[in-house]
Amino acid sequence: MRYFSNFIDSGDHFTYVCLSYFIVFLILFLMFFLSYTKTKKLEKEFTLLSKNETKK
Repeated sequence: MRYFSNFIDSGDHFTYVCLSYFIVFLILFLMFFLSYTKTKKLEKEFTLLSKNETKK
């Protein structure tokens, strides 16, 4: 705990740490968003295919 409190008190690398956390969360959000949109696209395609199969 002493090292962490010294790190917080110094403030030298605090902006780099915050920026790195921001970048990581941004990448995670982008991955989640892209995955969600691809899933929705595939679900639409699947419903169209299943409707076409039932018509045959």
